[in-house]
Amino acid sequence: MCGEQVSLDTILDAVYDLGYDSIDRAEGFPDEASGQVALPEKHRREHPEGLRRFLPRVYCDAGNPDLVPDDLRAAVEECGWTVQAMGRDGQTVTVVISRNGV
Repeated sequence: MCGEQVSLDTILDAVYDLGYDSIDRAEGFPDEASGQVALPEKHRREHPEGLRRFLPRVYCDAGNPDLVPDDLRAAVEECGWTVQAMGRDGQTVTVVISRNGV
């Protein structure tokens, strides 16, 4: 699908075809895109109940590469680019797509 010197627009088209419409170009960074996508089912966390819902939630695995959905990773890496998890909450992960990583 992808060859040499693939543009970010080509990668974004492939990502949009997979349904990841929330990923868009990063303002001020011409060769990067970012957005929030749903976590794979096995990494999702239930919303806290009771008084625990008032406590801040801290996730120590926010940069875990396994948080990036497999189909998204495959589409980006097929083109020779990198996709990285940069933060998360209980249901979503923020990803950054770049040519050589962040």
